[in-house]
Amino acid sequence: MNKNILLLCLLVLCSFAGKAQVDTSIGIKAPGSACKSYEELTHYLCDGLTGEREKANAIYNWITHNIKYDVKSMQKQNFTHPKADKVLKSKKALCEGYSTLFVEMCKEAGLKAVAVDGYAKDWIFDNGDKMYIPRHQWCAVMVDGQWQLADPTWGAGGLVQAPTKMRVILNKILHRKVMYTKKLKFKFNYKPDYFLQDPTVFKLKHLPTDPIWQLADTAMPLQVFETGDSAVKKFNTICKLNNKDPELMKMSELSDEERSYQMADRAYAFNKRYSMIMAQKYAYKASSKLENAFTDSTILESKALVTDASRSLKKSEEYIKEQKKDFPEQYNGLKKKNKTKNQEAKKDIRQIKTDDKRLMAEEKKYAHSTKSKADKLGKKAQAARKRERVVDPNHIDAVVTGKTEKKANSPEIMTLRDSVAARKERIKDLQTQVATQDDKIKALEEENSKRLDSLAYYLGMADSILVMETKSRLNMHDNYDDEVIAYGGQFRDLKYHRADTLQKYYCTNFDSIAVAQDNRQKTQVAIMDIYKKNLKTMEQYKKWNSTNENLKVDYKEAANEYLDCITSYNENLAHYSGYLKGNKKLFDGLAKVDKREIMLTDYMEKAETMRKILEEKTIAQKQSLDVNENKKQTADVAKIRKKVDNVVDKLN
Repeated sequence: MNKNILLLCLLVLCSFAGKAQVDTSIGIKAPGSACKSYEELTHYLCDGLTGEREKANAIYNWITHNIKYDVKSMQKQNFTHPKADKVLKSKKALCEGYSTLFVEMCKEAGLKAVAVDGYAKDWIFDNGDKMYIPRHQWCAVMVDGQWQLADPTWGAGGLVQAPTKMRVILNKILHRKVMYTKKLKFKFNYKPDYFLQDPTVFKLKHLPTDPIWQLADTAMPLQVFETGDSAVKKFNTICKLNNKDPELMKMSELSDEERSYQMADRAYAFNKRYSMIMAQKYAYKASSKLENAFTDSTILESKALVTDASRSLKKSEEYIKEQKKDFPEQYNGLKKKNKTKNQEAKKDIRQIKTDDKRLMAEEKKYAHSTKSKADKLGKKAQAARKRERVVDPNHIDAVVTGKTEKKANSPEIMTLRDSVAARKERIKDLQTQVATQDDKIKALEEENSKRLDSLAYYLGMADSILVMETKSRLNMHDNYDDEVIAYGGQFRDLKYHRADTLQKYYCTNFDSIAVAQDNRQKTQVAIMDIYKKNLKTMEQYKKWNSTNENLKVDYKEAANEYLDCITSYNENLAHYSGYLKGNKKLFDGLAKVDKREIMLTDYMEKAETMRKILEEKTIAQKQSLDVNENKKQTADVAKIRKKVDNVVDKLN
């Protein structure tokens, strides 16, 4: 019992330590102020390295340890395409900056590399969400004749809204103030996994705009990517790696604008919701036609080029409008879903809290009941000791027979003799009942002892899972994320289907033990009362008649049996008192476990509230970005249109 109670009580004091990931790779430390350019930095890191993998690894490691994600630029929607040296100087970048610096440094080291635009599952993505405009960029680098993928942005760390690695829980245990940040902050968290990751694994979270950069012989449809990890893994079983396609080399040698133009049709065919890529293609085509019109030798051919440019601009405008039409459905759907999953999350969290409060009330009731029962046992033991003090096996010797004795066969003497005999038989029956009650109590206690082992195990597991779910929610995961779904399912199985069921049966057995103990005590008290009556009867027998030679022996035997019964009664009271005190600690411990779970759900509820607010802001920022970008694209096309009109006027 003590071992089991200790296991349960230890749950209240448990803490969880994350494993530190030791990095033994090269190129992490900054060279200081000696390197003024990315070229100089590249040579600092890579000179002396012979392998292509080692060079790329050194560059990746340095960037992921030294370039900080620019949260302010993200929030201000300052999505520029910075030069590599600017990123190096500021030590801040968005994904375009990370990939630009990586690509330029790889090229300086003699490696072929290219930035890859694509779709990424960010923190607000939920399985089933539709992808529209790609908003992430990573890199492809050729290593030993094969194209490989790297994402230095995600490899550097991520955005957080609250302390991670159980700091919240540890703060509570250590009685420190818990802090929640209302703003997203970047936290360095080096992830070597995103360097030359297996393309099949890379596709779980990244999908390129141009499907040829999936590096597979069969392009995975966007719908599979949107469905979730299980669908992606299933698709991966039917395709093979293809990272030596000549088309990849051809695309890598183009400028950014040329690459965008060349892959536009593939990208649009891959995702019909990405109309902007076609708008950019036709705008680029119109600009090219317009430039050719100025350099052409004949007016007739120039007019034809201008006409083509005008048609391309019209196409571009149509695709811009097509993209804009998707905005209401896209963002209204995200806002509605965010509200729905917040309601569902709070319902789930509050259900845990409600159940724990109910259990706490029951456990406190049981704890109070056990204390009350133990206090009553103390009074019963005191009464039993009083009995013990007045029982004397030799007291029969002090009983004086009256001057006028009754005959041995007199009705009064016979009645006394029959009463003693009848009571002895009654004692035997009651002792059989006590033995049966003892067997029942022992069986129930053994059953509960085994049940307690399982209860301690499942509660410990449930606590660990709830801690991980809390940590996940503090890192902005929600009810629609696979991680939280998995934790929630495991917790409910461990807590409700296993631990709570075991606790229910434990309490049922505990109640049965209490009833059995009460009956046993009453039976033993009845036996003691009968012994007491028999002693009184024997004393009366001697007062009336002194001729029974066996009376003294019978009296001593009855008195000793009475004392044995009192001793047995007291031993049982002591055992049951210890059992009750142990269970008092047990129920107090269970109440502390539930109190701890309520504390965790408080954090989960606060985290979910903050997540909803942050997701609302993120959705609004994305919508604003798309709207502004759409306006900018419209304005760019209008500028080109104005140039076309000016050329037409000159030609006419």
